[in-house]
Amino acid sequence: MGGMAIRYTGRQSQIVELAARGQSDKEIGAALGLSTHTVRSHFQRLYRAQGLSNRAEAVAAWLARQAEAETLESAGADLSPEHLRAEEEQVVQAAAQVASVPAPVQRLPAPAHVELINLARAESGLQPLEWSDELSALAQQSAVRMAACGYLDTVIGALTRADGSPLRAENIGYWSGMNDHQMHALFMADPKQRASILGPYQEVGAGWALTHRGVAFLSVLFS
Repeated sequence: MGGMAIRYTGRQSQIVELAARGQSDKEIGAALGLSTHTVRSHFQRLYRAQGLSNRAEAVAAWLARQAEAETLESAGADLSPEHLRAEEEQVVQAAAQVASVPAPVQRLPAPAHVELINLARAESGLQPLEWSDELSALAQQSAVRMAACGYLDTVIGALTRADGSPLRAENIGYWSGMNDHQMHALFMADPKQRASILGPYQEVGAGWALTHRGVAFLSVLFS
């Protein structure tokens, strides 16, 4: 998958593409033969160049550029360096204008995602999990927390249920927009998160948090 050359070096494009697949800095470094520090340095340079503030926004911007490039190519649009450079200037100016403008994070439950989880469990001969409004509210709280800081961070060990019982597992991720099918596919492809989906739990709750830039964070809590 190729990136737009105007905004990304070859190495930056490789790094962000792997980040879009849900890989951590350590995993990206191992795949590309780089140290974790070098991977993070590339991200920092990318943030400054694009007027972005965190990894999630960098991934969302890269995915948007990929989709834009494919659309332009299929439509036979002008892809000359001069034309693209003019568009880039507009993007940079727009990013600079909105970068410091705070906006509320939209939060909502994700029952459609739990339906996908129960379909996967049924295919494996497992009993469905029961939807929990309490777990969904905690999942939304977790998603909003991640949206505010701009990176993935579990609430396992930090939050508990109303009766004091611990949360047993959490699947977390983000995407460019709320996409239950894409996130479910990513979770199922990850051994640890797949184990949560097919684990020995009874209840589940899920919640989305959508930032003003269109980056959607998802939390799925199991108990």
